[in-house]
Amino acid sequence: MAALLSVVVPGLGQLYAGRRRRGWVFIAITAAIVIPAGVLLVFVVFVRGLGLALTLSRPFFEHPGLLLLLLGINAVLLVFRVAAVLDAYLVCAPVPGDRTSRTTGIAILVGMAMLVAVVVVPHVWSGRRNLLLYDLLTYDFVSDPGQATLPSTTATSGAATTATSAPEPSSTTTGASTTTVAGRPAAFGVGGRVNILLLGGDAGVGRQGIRTDTMTVVSVDPDTGWTAMFGIPRNLIQVPIPPDSPAHDAWDCPGGCFPLIANEIYQWGLQRPDLFPGANSGATAVKEILGHLLGIDIAYFALVDLDGFVTMIDAVGGVDITVVERIYDETYPNPDGTFSVIDIQPGTYHMDGETALQYARSRHSSDDFGRMGRQRCVLEALAREADPLTLIQQLPTFVPAIEQSVLTDIPLSALPDFIELAARVNTEEIVSIRFMPNAPEFAGTATSYIAAWNPERYPIPDRDFIAATVHTALDLPPLEAIRVLNLLPLEDACGPPLP
Repeated sequence: MAALLSVVVPGLGQLYAGRRRRGWVFIAITAAIVIPAGVLLVFVVFVRGLGLALTLSRPFFEHPGLLLLLLGINAVLLVFRVAAVLDAYLVCAPVPGDRTSRTTGIAILVGMAMLVAVVVVPHVWSGRRNLLLYDLLTYDFVSDPGQATLPSTTATSGAATTATSAPEPSSTTTGASTTTVAGRPAAFGVGGRVNILLLGGDAGVGRQGIRTDTMTVVSVDPDTGWTAMFGIPRNLIQVPIPPDSPAHDAWDCPGGCFPLIANEIYQWGLQRPDLFPGANSGATAVKEILGHLLGIDIAYFALVDLDGFVTMIDAVGGVDITVVERIYDETYPNPDGTFSVIDIQPGTYHMDGETALQYARSRHSSDDFGRMGRQRCVLEALAREADPLTLIQQLPTFVPAIEQSVLTDIPLSALPDFIELAARVNTEEIVSIRFMPNAPEFAGTATSYIAAWNPERYPIPDRDFIAATVHTALDLPPLEAIRVLNLLPLEDACGPPLP
C-alpha cells in the first residue's frame, strides 16, 4: 500500500508507513517541482494563452540542445519517482526472518514491477517525444535529395550555359538568428513585407520529380497584419526570367523566359544548381522567377508533397470535408500505377487520408482552379483537426511524415515569430487575387492577366500588368485594395463552416 501511495505522490507512502521526516522530504521536493509547473500551466491555458506559450517555447526553437537538457531532467525525475516507490516499499517490507510463502513473494515482486512500470511509462512516453522534437528542430528541411550534385553542361530543351561547380548549402532552417532588427524579428527583415511562396507538390505515378501544381504567394505586413494572397496557375507558360539572372538566356525563349509550364520551374531548377545557387536550387529558381512575375522579392518557400497528407490525416483520425460539387474521375492514378474510378457526391464526409488525397488531387471533373480550391480545403480541414494535444500524441507518426513531405527555408528557430505573425492576420480582410484567365474582377471587359495564348492553348502572362496589380494590392489598405481592384469574394470550395 505504501508503494502505491508513493506512485501517486512521492513521499505519501512514507507518511503512511510512519516515516514522517523522510516522507515530508519527498513531498517537499515533489511540491517544489509540481506547484510552479501547475501555476505556469494555468497561466498558459487560462491567462496569457498563446503569447506565453510562445515565449516559453522560443528558447527551445532557438537552441534545440535545450531539449536534450529537458530529457536529462526527465530522467532525473524518473529516478526520483522510482526511488520514492522503492523506498516506500522497503520501509514496509517484511523484516528478515519473517515467514512469507513463495507465492506471496512472487506476487509482491510482480506487484512492485507493475507499480514501477506505471511510473516509468509516462516518462518514456514524454522522453520519446522530446527526442522527436529535437530531431524535428535539427532536421535539414531545405535540401532536396533530387537536386543535381554534379554541374550540367546543358539544360534540357536547348539550354546552353557554361556550368560551374554546385554551391555548398548556405543555410539551414535552424541556424538563423532571431534577434530583432529595427523592432522586428530578424527573419522578417529590416522593413517591408514578408513574402512566402507556398507550393503544393504532386509527385504522382509516372512523373519524374515533383511538379508544383499549387503555387500561392502570401504577403504579410508584420507591422499592420495586412495580408495579400496571389494564386499563380500551374499552366502559365513563358514566365519571364529576371534580366539580371544567370538563367535569363538559358533557354531559346523570347525575351528570356521559361518555355515550359510554370509547375515545372522547381524541378528544372533542381537540375541547374549552377544557375540557382543555394541549398535548394529548385526553390531558388521558383522564388526568383515567380517573384519577378509578381514584381516582389520572395524571402521564403514551403513545399508540401500531397502524398504526405495521407499519413498526417490518418494520424489525426481523418478530417471533415464538405464537398460542394461532385468529384468524378474514371482514371484516378493509384500509387501502384493502376487507375481507379472515384465518385464523391456532394455532402459532408469524414475522410481518411486516401479519400482526402483523391478529393484534393483529382483534376478530371473540374479545372485547375477548382482543384487548387479543394487542396486548400484539405489544408484547412487538417489544421482544424491538428490540435496541440493530438499533435503531441501523434508525434511518432507526424515527425517522419513531415520530414518526408515538407521542404522549407523558413528558419525553425523563428517559427514562434511566424506563429505570432499569423495571429495578427485579419482573415476577413485578405486581398486574394488569382492570376487566371477570365478573372471575375474583369467580367464583361477585355482586360486580362493573360497577354496571349501559345499554339497549345497555354496562357502567357502579362507580366507588367500582373506586377502593377500586385503593387496596388500591397500599397493600399486591404479593404481599399479590394474596392480599387474590383475583387469579388472567392467561391468557397469548402462549403459552409462545419459546426
